[in-house]
Amino acid sequence: MLALTRGFNLNWKLFSNSRLSKTLIPSLITLPLMAATSPSVSSPAYSTGSPNHVPRKHVGTHNGSFHCDEALGCFMIRLTSKYSNAEIVRSRDLQVLEGLDAVLDVGGVYDPSRDRYDHHQKGFGEVFGHGFSTKLSSAGLVYKHFGKEIIAKELQVDEGHPDVHRLFLAVYKSFMEAIDAIDNGINQYDTDQPPKYVNNTHLSSRVGKFNLDWTDPDQSPKKENEAFERAMALAGSEFLDSVRFHAKIMVTSSVNCNGMSRN
Repeated sequence: MLALTRGFNLNWKLFSNSRLSKTLIPSLITLPLMAATSPSVSSPAYSTGSPNHVPRKHVGTHNGSFHCDEALGCFMIRLTSKYSNAEIVRSRDLQVLEGLDAVLDVGGVYDPSRDRYDHHQKGFGEVFGHGFSTKLSSAGLVYKHFGKEIIAKELQVDEGHPDVHRLFLAVYKSFMEAIDAIDNGINQYDTDQPPKYVNNTHLSSRVGKFNLDWTDPDQSPKKENEAFERAMALAGSEFLDSVRFHAKIMVTSSVNCNGMSRN
């Protein structure tokens, strides 16, 4: 089973003075991998779940061919406190999906009060807000509702800390919005001209290559779920790399500003 979460741990010190609100300053910066359990991925015909005494949450997404948005969405939702031990259930059976705790990218419902995060239904037009107008994918929906919690846990600060909000916006702009746009078929440029070259190196393309090849003799649900786990690992690691990068930029800027203020 793949270990699917990578992260960072910034050992922060909070300080305040009469002119500044609480600001994050690193007393020591370390970037180890964040420990977390690997997800179980299952389908109606296959399950890797192991019994334990704590009731497990179950997060659903569709089986069959997968895209970056649901792979990333499943990864991110398991970084939350509510779904940290969740099993991923892959099915298109509406009766199966109805009994799950959360459902991503399938089911035709967007209702955060019930943790339903699909974006394919007619009339859907949810956007991130904060000046962004790109229609959200299932990953964008998960990030919109859980992103601040995920970032606060990574920074080891309260969710209401101003740096959490700044990082929340920065990661959406530099990383998440492209996932949303590509999944919804939104062109990067306003032009009817064909592209001058093909780019199959972006994250969404690389995740798509984990889908089973039609020539593969093993088309079993087990093989498909293993491929989805690898897709989650890739998408999730790059998401956390983006969070780490922007956190380091934030730290460096803070240190430089405070150093200048002392001179």
